[in-house]
Amino acid sequence: MKRRTPRGELHIGIFWVVRAKLVIDSTPLGAAEPYGDHLTHPRSHIDVWEGWRVGSRVPGETEYEEFPRGRVMYNTKTQRFTLLADKCILKDKRMVRKIVSELNLPTKSTDKGTDAHYRCSACLQGREGE
Repeated sequence: MKRRTPRGELHIGIFWVVRAKLVIDSTPLGAAEPYGDHLTHPRSHIDVWEGWRVGSRVPGETEYEEFPRGRVMYNTKTQRFTLLADKCILKDKRMVRKIVSELNLPTKSTDKGTDAHYRCSACLQGREGE
């Protein structure tokens, strides 16, 4: 369910953890799109998920926000990568290492954190109105 990144080539992208499996859509850093001070993956979670649902790469009866997800981007000013993800992913150190490895990210210059956009349905339960 994942696309292999050529060894040594730095990538940024979006990802999900679907039923304990990592699913990534990535872009080589050299082909990333500028967005303010960042280089980012050109495709959105919504668009990628819909294409994968139609192509049966992910469960067809599900929506993109049901599973834990995140994004990796590159800050051109600080020259550091940022991995933003659902807290369900960040608390799984093995999965974080796998994301870093699959995208060939430098461990020491990759910051990790949460973002309100990347919260799965399980994390959102009971939080309506926030």
